[in-house]
Amino acid sequence: MAFGKSKNRRRLDAAPRNDAVKGAVRSHGPSVAKALGLAVATAGLIWGSIELRAWAVVSPRFALESVNFSGLERASRPELLKLSGLAAGQNLWTLDPAALARSMGQHPWVRTVEVTRRFPRGVSVEVTEHAPAALAVLGDLYVLDDEGEPFKRVTPGDGLDLPLVTGMERDAYVADPDGVRSKFREALDVTRAYARLLPGRSERLSEVRLENTGLALVTATGQEVRLGAGDTEVKLQRLARVRRELSTRGLAAAIIRLDNRARPGWVAVRLSSGSDSVRSGDSTQ
Repeated sequence: MAFGKSKNRRRLDAAPRNDAVKGAVRSHGPSVAKALGLAVATAGLIWGSIELRAWAVVSPRFALESVNFSGLERASRPELLKLSGLAAGQNLWTLDPAALARSMGQHPWVRTVEVTRRFPRGVSVEVTEHAPAALAVLGDLYVLDDEGEPFKRVTPGDGLDLPLVTGMERDAYVADPDGVRSKFREALDVTRAYARLLPGRSERLSEVRLENTGLALVTATGQEVRLGAGDTEVKLQRLARVRRELSTRGLAAAIIRLDNRARPGWVAVRLSSGSDSVRSGDSTQ
């Protein structure tokens, strides 16, 4: 009899637990079904995406037909296409725009490249080129861009008529490229200021020489202008006045010195007549 009572008690105890489970299923069933449906839908999307890509990478619908370039001046379309390896018929989905940009960026005139796929059959390439600003002697002759970067060696086909920057050694550039680029930018600032303040070609700037004591300029006629360090624009304005005064007197200068540290307003002039006489005076008077 004790056994029977124990058995009945287990049956009675089991009933509430079954009811609780059924209630939990009834109350959570929609959420479970929703989660299950979402999982199935996600799996379907993933499978569909895989199948879609497998179709896209072989479909002739996405075969490359056109490559459009913008920003080209010195770099040419055939040169950049050769570097990139782009060819008609390549599938756009298989192209890596970043890798294409790196490849075309190897061209010496190219500063930056942005490659964009234009579905279904095109690619656009936006190029920014280096802007040549001067030539620099660093063992070989290099082209400087407007940021003072020597970005390529000069070749016969470049056809550049630009001021020459001298006074820096290749070893110095290798040891301290940032420092040398800073010096180059200083020289470029002078060339721009010279062109703005002393326009015309009568004394066109030919060379900017970087020296320990500052800057020296050489014109196309061979006139040497010692600027020294600092106050570049003030000194160039003074140079313009000195030249005008010499011109009114029918004189020409071989050397004009504006680098007197003790008397910044003084200008010393050596005439180009062949004599060794030196004329000097305070340009502020």
